[in-house]
Amino acid sequence: MLTVEQARARVLAAFAPLPAVEVALSDAAGYVLAADVVAPHDLPRFDNSAMDGYGVVAADTAGAGPDSPVLLELVGESRAGVPGDAV
Repeated sequence: MLTVEQARARVLAAFAPLPAVEVALSDAAGYVLAADVVAPHDLPRFDNSAMDGYGVVAADTAGAGPDSPVLLELVGESRAGVPGDAV
């Protein structure tokens, strides 16, 4: 009986990668890249977060609940492409 590793090695030995071909982007559905795609420059050209949300100090929310909300002070804001002003 073969081990899983031996069986895998036999199967993979029977196959070889296909040669790379160039196709139009509009025809590329179902293909796999033959090499990494590397952008010539960063885009966006600044650090950017893809998430919206709020950051809070956990201790500031201690004891908060539906019947006992806490009031949090806004200490800063950050918009896309603009560094935040919070310390």
